[in-house]
Amino acid sequence: MRTLFDYTLHSLGRFGRKNLLIGFIFTLLVWLLSTSLMITHSLKHAFLHSASSLPALTVQQLQGNQTVPISPAILEPFWRIAGVSMVQGRVWGMYYLELDNLYVSLVGIEPYVEQYNTLASSAHLEALDTPFPPMLTSPSLVHLLKKYMSGDSLSFLKHGGGFERLTLAGTFDPELSLLSNDVILMPMAQARAILGLPQGYTDAFVKVPNEEEIGTVASKIAAQNPTLRILSKEALIQRYLSLYDMKGGWFLALSLVCFATFAMILYDKASGLSSQEKREIGILKALGWEVEHIIKHKLTEAALISVGGFLTGFTLALGYVFFLDAPLLRLIFTGYSALRPAFSLPFSLDVPLFFLLFFATVPLYLAASVIPAWKASVEDAGEVMR
Repeated sequence: MRTLFDYTLHSLGRFGRKNLLIGFIFTLLVWLLSTSLMITHSLKHAFLHSASSLPALTVQQLQGNQTVPISPAILEPFWRIAGVSMVQGRVWGMYYLELDNLYVSLVGIEPYVEQYNTLASSAHLEALDTPFPPMLTSPSLVHLLKKYMSGDSLSFLKHGGGFERLTLAGTFDPELSLLSNDVILMPMAQARAILGLPQGYTDAFVKVPNEEEIGTVASKIAAQNPTLRILSKEALIQRYLSLYDMKGGWFLALSLVCFATFAMILYDKASGLSSQEKREIGILKALGWEVEHIIKHKLTEAALISVGGFLTGFTLALGYVFFLDAPLLRLIFTGYSALRPAFSLPFSLDVPLFFLLFFATVPLYLAASVIPAWKASVEDAGEVMR
């Protein structure tokens, strides 16, 4: 067995340039597929984790197909709809950080609202004892805001002039960074002063504990006021997941070049052996090798190339996606914006997808390598060498 393995290693060396090219294409193909699937799976995992904090229904007021502030009087009848446990307005808007040429989202809520408290990992709005109102934000935005802060507090320029000072009370869970990476959460009164929204709400969210009643509640709200836009949590999730799948499909389409090259290699392997390879099998048979030995030799040779290429490509994809945050390729999925804070892709590995990728590539190459060798090995040695 040791002799067979040593001979296989020498055989790989004799066809070194050809085997290196096949191994490189195999590695590149696995790397491209793995990278695309890992980025898509990581973004879906991050989004679904973040989406757990989204309200069942979000309501916006439309005027001329544009969103305008919604009056509290419009929200009052919602409390009388069966199945609704909470109705709460909020204000939000963009705030410009001039030194970084960056916009962040300011979200104002009432201190008793539980909707965003679940996002906080180290503090809660109502639990903070500070001379200034509290604010919460993402870890990456805290790092960026340090240059603007004095100690733990940060002064925001108010819409009507003057400054509103808030104290950093805590940070969001890093796993929620996909939706909250650019968000600064603060009490509603301070958000109104900074954004210049003295009355009304930017939008409102409606809590419906029974998921089966969400559609009915949405229909009743729409019937009460046709000028409202109603966004359900389920529809929002499906829209984002479809978007990630579509962008993943574009990336997979870019991999067609490697697929075509891989298919040509498989076709070349399956269509028959080269004259040099047939002569080698003939000599081995003349030296007393059995069909079983030749099959093992070819199977070991193909396994070293395909499994080695697969593991190399998959390991490189892991490092590229989760240690380097997939530079350049991540922009295909998330889009590029100089005004958006960076975030890290959370580690999430789809194990079934790993095995699916393995069985979709390695066995094909093994079969395309062994079958022609078996056909040649069952023939007469002299006939094979001729």
